[in-house]
Amino acid sequence: MIMAIRTSCAYVGFFVFLLCITSTKFYSYKYNVTWNQMANRKPDFRCIWSVVDNKTKCKPVCDHGYFGLYGMKTCHQWLNCTDIKSIKGFEKIQTDTIGYVKKVWISKWDGYEVVVKKIRQNLNGPTSHDEFHSGVQFLQDFSNHPDVLQIVGHCNETLVTELHAMADATNLEKHLRQNKEFDNVFVRFQLCIDFVRIMTTLHSGHGGKVFAHCDAGNVNIMLQQYLLTDDFRLVISDVDSLLGFDIRDGVSQKRMCPFKSDRNYFQPFNAPEQYFNHKLKTFPYDEKIDIWKIPNICDRLLYRNSIKRGVLPHLTALHKRCESSDPKGRPTALEVLKIYEYTYKILKKDSQIY
Repeated sequence: MIMAIRTSCAYVGFFVFLLCITSTKFYSYKYNVTWNQMANRKPDFRCIWSVVDNKTKCKPVCDHGYFGLYGMKTCHQWLNCTDIKSIKGFEKIQTDTIGYVKKVWISKWDGYEVVVKKIRQNLNGPTSHDEFHSGVQFLQDFSNHPDVLQIVGHCNETLVTELHAMADATNLEKHLRQNKEFDNVFVRFQLCIDFVRIMTTLHSGHGGKVFAHCDAGNVNIMLQQYLLTDDFRLVISDVDSLLGFDIRDGVSQKRMCPFKSDRNYFQPFNAPEQYFNHKLKTFPYDEKIDIWKIPNICDRLLYRNSIKRGVLPHLTALHKRCESSDPKGRPTALEVLKIYEYTYKILKKDSQIY
């Protein structure tokens, strides 16, 4: 059973005054629901205000093995090979970031825009192929989780997912310049909270493992692995290189990310224990390598000094703990999340901070 956070937003006037009312509901993923049963059920819907389409749009919240895209009235089974072969009209995604492992296009299925990803041929060794299929499995395991990119279907070395038109989080400043009413402390700090909440999901464990990022050599590479939704929230999308740490007796077992010639870990963004140098002996680590990165990521998401001055003083002690040279001295992702959420409440009470 996975907890999904549903948010409804009301907008007043031409300039947006955002009032978010959050309610919590539990969705049970039932694996024995048939297609006919699913088609006859009335699904719950998640609705957002889309800055891309300038309107409210909704999609059904579906069980495992099914997907729902914005505009759909009912859930549909994951697309199979026959369905995917029938997809026509491939448009290359225009982005400054180019995937090394996958080629990516925007296409349409049954009139709905989707993203088609195909692994690059004759470019990567077995490790990249294994990571691709590991990523597909992860998206299946966390299907329809609100923090994870929704899978639409897959076939061999082709993956189909939902589309988020604003692309990855490195595009944040461009989209905020185009939507100035959203460029405020609340939207930006909510993105920090989203990042840590997703990390909490990864570190909470699934299938006897917790997960951490391997392919995150700097801030930009990390942000490229997250997509901006139409309502300025984050979902994790590039999960191919997540490393699973086995859990034994409630403790994650240390290991190292697989070696790749293009994968380097530079300080100060990466934790000391993850720092990679061919001339130095490296030691195994655990998911606390992610905690070290939190201050740098949040600093980038806040971006403007006027906003940083209002937020970062509240987080000085916490961020210092995140960057402890001893991994055991770092807080858990859940601890960081609770402090971030508490800080957000404080900021909401102070209308002078922007």
